[in-house]
Amino acid sequence: MLVYYYDGTFEGLLTSVFEAYERKEQPESILPPHASAGLFAHTHEVVTCAKKSERVWNGVKKIGGVLTCEHLYYTFLSQEEGFEMHFLRYCQHLFTCNRPVMKDLANADVLKVFQLSRKVGREAHRILMFLRFEQAADGTYFAPYAPKYDVIPLVTGHFRERFADQTWVVFDSVRNYGVMYDSKNDTVEKFTINDPAFDVETGKLQPDAEHPEEDNWQLLWRTYFKSMAITERKNLKLQRNFMPKRFWKYLTEKRI
Repeated sequence: MLVYYYDGTFEGLLTSVFEAYERKEQPESILPPHASAGLFAHTHEVVTCAKKSERVWNGVKKIGGVLTCEHLYYTFLSQEEGFEMHFLRYCQHLFTCNRPVMKDLANADVLKVFQLSRKVGREAHRILMFLRFEQAADGTYFAPYAPKYDVIPLVTGHFRERFADQTWVVFDSVRNYGVMYDSKNDTVEKFTINDPAFDVETGKLQPDAEHPEEDNWQLLWRTYFKSMAITERKNLKLQRNFMPKRFWKYLTEKRI
């Protein structure tokens, strides 16, 4: 059993695709660091190489087009167990056919990539709808969330364009990393938090980290939300379809 180990990055995965061709091998698995390969597996350590990854990515773009690149990148962001092999086999199918293969849904790997891409895209769209910012003591606007997939790379551009005059933070509490936009320098920086100044369960900032007026603004929002609701037309089942319950804990209007 041949197992490839890569560093968990997108460039590392593309390098793995390149080396499968270069070494004329078909690995049984492609695993991120610290994953178990089993006692009797023969392993190969993939060293991420910018030139190799670029060659694969340029080939994917040339043959499959931008939409194929999007599907594969979204598949990577899903981080679903075993997605790496679907990624590899999709690329192999693409290069063998030498044409776009997005419509080859009878192929199990093409179908899986399509399904994962849709799930990730849907999750990113939901984050844009349901993310709620609150102001910290230093004036920074902070928004935690707990998505199924790693969608921060997909939503950063939206918030950077929409809130270009504000300093803000979007934080993924599942993967313990986020991005901070500095409005003064127009820069985005990735970071992690070892000692969070917010409640991981609710996303609410601790009192000493919260802006003095934040509670008043949140109360106004909840009052507006309640006043706009039509009690007679309340439909919790329909509400959960449009706004999944897993998002509720971070919604200002759902806090008591």
